[in-house]
Amino acid sequence: MNFITRYYKEWSERRFLKRHGCKTREEYDRKYDPDVVHRATRIKNFYHGYPYVYCFEDHKHDIYFWDLGYDGVYVTNQWCKENLKGKFRFDFHRSTRAPSTANDWEINELFGGDHVFFACQDPKDYTLFLLRWS
Repeated sequence: MNFITRYYKEWSERRFLKRHGCKTREEYDRKYDPDVVHRATRIKNFYHGYPYVYCFEDHKHDIYFWDLGYDGVYVTNQWCKENLKGKFRFDFHRSTRAPSTANDWEINELFGGDHVFFACQDPKDYTLFLLRWS
């Protein structure tokens, strides 16, 4: 491939990402994930393309720990990138769970607590994640 063709492909990729307000292809894939509905009010609807969702309810868990040089979500995310094969994602949601919602997690910006949710598509990845992090 000659220089001009390679330069044109790089330029068109940068232009595409700039039009969508993203810096990298990874950021674009996360922002425009077809398996997520950003306007949903319940977690099960938010992650409609991810059959396996786990919530870190205990706020004493390592994933909520943040200190100089250590970030729980970053460490967990790096572990998942290295060990999981399928598609996964982490998200922070202000959410609540009550009997009025059949004990489903509901996204509630006013009265909810901050929780970290992990979602993945592969059952083997989900089992491996639970064995390591739950």
